[in-house]
Amino acid sequence: MIKKENPQICLSISSSPGKFGETVHNAGYEFHKINYIYKAIKVQNLRKTISSLRELNIKGCSVSMPFKEIVIKHLDKLDPLVKKTGAVNTILNEKNKLIGFNTDVNGASKALKFLNIKSNNTVLILGAGGVSRAIIIALRNMGVRKITVTNRSVKKLKKLVKLFKCDSLNWENRNQYKSDILINATSIGMNNNLGSPVHIKSISNFKKVMDVVVRNQDTAVIKQAKKLNIPNVSGVIMTFHQAAEQYQIYTGLKAPIKHMVASYNKKWGLKINI
Repeated sequence: MIKKENPQICLSISSSPGKFGETVHNAGYEFHKINYIYKAIKVQNLRKTISSLRELNIKGCSVSMPFKEIVIKHLDKLDPLVKKTGAVNTILNEKNKLIGFNTDVNGASKALKFLNIKSNNTVLILGAGGVSRAIIIALRNMGVRKITVTNRSVKKLKKLVKLFKCDSLNWENRNQYKSDILINATSIGMNNNLGSPVHIKSISNFKKVMDVVVRNQDTAVIKQAKKLNIPNVSGVIMTFHQAAEQYQIYTGLKAPIKHMVASYNKKWGLKINI
């Protein structure tokens, strides 16, 4: 990347940051030849980090696990979709006012289309965080009503189930459960964690599989789905589309998504096609 003076800075905050956002956002900035730079950082103190967005005049901030819900109380204004989902994954600094958005719903909707979702499909979602909320909204918009959620934290599960009127399942029973679609919305499988949120043999309990975890190589869940010839969609697809909407929020420009995908593929030696 060409070094520039006084660029508009956009950040990505997470407890376990990856390089996806840096790769695709910076590729978009170079495509449009705009003076922006995007950097992922590891965050422990959320309050101080959000305060720094104002003090340093940071243009935008992407929010990842586990901050999507708790960040809301630190913001000045919320997009209507945030109020519906109860989660923020995008912050825009507009004249020192921090505005929260949720682009995960758009990303989830685009990814779910790969699975040809039907309104009568039954769905099991693993996880009860901000991403799960966005996925539920996307599924509801598609007419899906039979949604079951399971989560390691019972408290978070009860809160989500009450809010979205879903069915709940004890985490210990997830490997015996059967439904049309399995969606992993936990962080299990992220970065160098090769684990699976369900027993590998349990993947055969489902007809379609989606994983929100972004890895340069397939997660254990996606690998097993491919091995069994089960239709599947990886977290890269959802993340590309939510990032494209973020890009437009930060810059006011339509994201050059084909260029962003090509840059990602080149960097990691992949053949992602969306």
